[in-house]
Amino acid sequence: MDSNDNKKSNNQKQVEKNSHFLQAFGHSIAGIGELLVRERNMRFHIFAACIVLIVGIYVDLGRSDWLWISVAVFTVISAEFLNTIVEAIVDLIVGENYHPLAKVAKDVASGGVLAAAVFAVVVGVLIFQPYLLPNLQMVFR
Repeated sequence: MDSNDNKKSNNQKQVEKNSHFLQAFGHSIAGIGELLVRERNMRFHIFAACIVLIVGIYVDLGRSDWLWISVAVFTVISAEFLNTIVEAIVDLIVGENYHPLAKVAKDVASGGVLAAAVFAVVVGVLIFQPYLLPNLQMVFR
């Protein structure tokens, strides 16, 4: 048996477990890239997180405020990851067919993203209101 028999050719897909950390890390990075390419909402969430980061730096948020902002941002991003996972698995299973449980799974996953986004907005309003409200009042006077 040739040692090359055990190696994958370039066009073969991996079906076995990752053999080392760097291989797993590469797959993880590829998954994040795939999510950013496929999901418009994830790109919006990343854009919103960047705006929050810039405003947070501008108003010089304290450590506990940054902690809450981080929790809110990563809650939304994690929910979007899970939503995409659910959608992909449901699409894989039902294909182009309609099934009421597929609709439930997709709707609930999407609702999870909405709940996370509402949480993030509430956290953002509570944290940024003391910094931004006085500036807004000056603009409208």
